[in-house]
Amino acid sequence: MTLVSTPPPDEGRTFSDVLERLGQDRLDQGESDKLSLREMVEAFGERGFGAVILMLALMALFPWPPGGKAVFSVPIILIAAELALQREKVWLPRWLLNLSVSRASYRAAAEKILPRLRRVERLTKPRWPVMTGEAADVAIGVICILLAMMMALPVPFGDALPGLTLALFGLGIIQRDGAFILAGFFGTAVCGVYLALVWTTVVAVVGNIASWAANLF
Repeated sequence: MTLVSTPPPDEGRTFSDVLERLGQDRLDQGESDKLSLREMVEAFGERGFGAVILMLALMALFPWPPGGKAVFSVPIILIAAELALQREKVWLPRWLLNLSVSRASYRAAAEKILPRLRRVERLTKPRWPVMTGEAADVAIGVICILLAMMMALPVPFGDALPGLTLALFGLGIIQRDGAFILAGFFGTAVCGVYLALVWTTVVAVVGNIASWAANLF
C-alpha cells in the first residue's frame, strides 16, 4: 500500500476548480497526457476521502466499455473502507495509483459536469455536525462500500443510482454538510429498494422460464 502525500491546503480553490485544473494540458511542465489516479488524489490534499469518492462517482456516471464501472468501484471501496476505519490519509495500492485515463477524455467529461457541480457547490455549507462526525464517517464508509459494489453490478440503471448517491456523500464529506449526508442516506434507501425490486423481478422471470421449460417435457 502507498500513502499519498498531502500538499498544503489551498482554501481558495473549490472542488470544481481542482477538477478543472486536472484536465489542463501541462506537457510543457513535463507531465504526461495521461491523468493518473495518484495525481488526482494528491490534487485534493486535505479534502481527501470525500473528494476522491465524489470525483470517481461522477466519472463513473459516464458511458464506459464493459467492466469500466468496476475500475471506479475498486478504489471507491478501498477509500470507503479507510474512511470507515478512521484513517487520516488516503492509502492505495501502487498499481491502483498508477491507473490513468486520457487527460483529453477526462476534460471532455469534466466539461459536462462542472457547470452543474458549481451550481450545487453554492448550495453547500457546514451544518448539522452530528451527521458529519467520526461515528457518521464509519457508517458512511460502510454504506459507500455497498454502493460501490452495487455500481459494479450488471443491473439496468444500477450504476446511476449508487453513483449519484456516492456523489452526495462525497460532497457532504468535503463540505461537512449534514444535509447532503442525509440526502445520501435517503439515496441509499432508494438504491436498496430498487435492487430488491430488480432481484425480485429476475427471480420471477427465471422461475417462469423454468416452469415453461418443464412443461415442454
